[in-house]
Amino acid sequence: MSSPTILKFPVSPRGSSPRTPSNKRRITPSAERSSPQHALIVTTTNRGPLTSQGEISLKPFSAPRQLFSHAHLSSQEQEDAKATWHQRHVLLPFNLRDLSNDIYKGEVRDLLYHIFPETTNVTEARWRSHLIFQVKELPKSPWPLTVGGVPFTITSHDNKGRALIFPRQTLGNFELSICQHGYKVEEFSDKELRKLGADVHSWFTENLPETRMIELMLTSERTIYVVLEDNADISSLRITLPGKIARCPVGYLTNRELRRPLWADSAAKRQVEPQPISGVIDNTAYDILRPGVLISSKILNEHEHPAVFSTTSGTLVQSESGSCFMTAASHSIGDDGDIWQGDHPGRSISEAVLEIPFTDISLVKLKNDITFVNETFENNSGDSPSFTRLATSEDRFVFDDCFLNSPYTGNMEASIVSKSVKLETSTHPTEDKLRYVIYNWCYMGQTEGNEDRIRPPDGTCGSTIWDDNGVIMGFYHYCIQEGPWNGFSASVSASELVEAGYTLAKETAGAPLPVVETPTSRD
Repeated sequence: MSSPTILKFPVSPRGSSPRTPSNKRRITPSAERSSPQHALIVTTTNRGPLTSQGEISLKPFSAPRQLFSHAHLSSQEQEDAKATWHQRHVLLPFNLRDLSNDIYKGEVRDLLYHIFPETTNVTEARWRSHLIFQVKELPKSPWPLTVGGVPFTITSHDNKGRALIFPRQTLGNFELSICQHGYKVEEFSDKELRKLGADVHSWFTENLPETRMIELMLTSERTIYVVLEDNADISSLRITLPGKIARCPVGYLTNRELRRPLWADSAAKRQVEPQPISGVIDNTAYDILRPGVLISSKILNEHEHPAVFSTTSGTLVQSESGSCFMTAASHSIGDDGDIWQGDHPGRSISEAVLEIPFTDISLVKLKNDITFVNETFENNSGDSPSFTRLATSEDRFVFDDCFLNSPYTGNMEASIVSKSVKLETSTHPTEDKLRYVIYNWCYMGQTEGNEDRIRPPDGTCGSTIWDDNGVIMGFYHYCIQEGPWNGFSASVSASELVEAGYTLAKETAGAPLPVVETPTSRD
């Protein structure tokens, strides 16, 4: 019996309905302009897509709802045999995050071998954390972020590209296992990860007191990486290091090997130089503030002239007493706490009043004449993503797509592939001596052989990151731009805000809206 014919349909996102008034950015950042805006459906004659007057039903396909609530054919409303992989996503009539869809058999296998030219093998990493395409020669960039809803890597016969998302592990002693009971990593939450971090820290304190653990990372492969202080000689310590934690294989690296930005671990985070800005960014002074607006503050460096740092407005949160605050990146707020919008120092909007320790999240009080709505800018389909709540410590881990919209990048996507708990030591007399801070780690796509992949600059710090259900997962912190962790970015979990007593503000803050879009009330 012959195999069904493979079809390819380039599709464009289309919003559910036009907005009045529009809340599109007035300036589209060059990073967004240069990124693919469409998706490629790869399917068979047996499976569609179903169309009606050019509209496509994406229900059978693994399409992010935040981007493709509706879609239409973008190639003269017909199948295009020449359509290529130079798209934002490759959509299949199978959700490959569902492990019951076998990638080695039938139509799934046939489709996977018809995405990139000269594909010789397609396999998967542990727990299908990502797909691995082997090709004779690396295809031309740009490449999509996901295939069938799953991130992927590409490697060629001449050893170019990248085979695995996660770096090779320096393993511990497999005869030494700890924390084997009471943990089920398939059902982990931030709360359980904090507890595991505390238990592993206690084990190191008791058994290897000279070796300090800095961070514990749990990946979508159900493997663990433990980050140790830089003076740890891992090769000499291997026989004494646990090979399994919570029944997961464990690898070790030093903090230096992770190659975070220098300021990320600095005690004096304000004594850094602002990153030069390249390309077009959106520095508009908007009448209405929302997540994703450029904000600035002046920082006095030691023995130097003041430097202006620009970052991204976060979201509006509410305390238990009902007071509303905007979130912002702490490390780029000056000592006087004054914050203004865009490149306009005369447009002072707020003052930082409180910092959530060790999270790089500051809470800022907006001035009475400033209006803030908890709705970011329109995406490429014309829809405005709706936020539903902040992620909590009880939410189960879901390794899935996430989104941000910053004045430096515009709309941007990534895949959450890991969670970590970082140990922070407090010297403040009223705080716990040890804090266990949760981070989400996103993979922003392969850079090896894919030079067109966009990386967010430092000004993206503070950006709200949300999932396909509109749940705010966290706030962008930094991106790793070199070494084996290149392509990963870290964001502090929104559960840190919830633990501090804050929730997502449901109403508009500040002055009345100049144009009524949703019911609002004055703060």
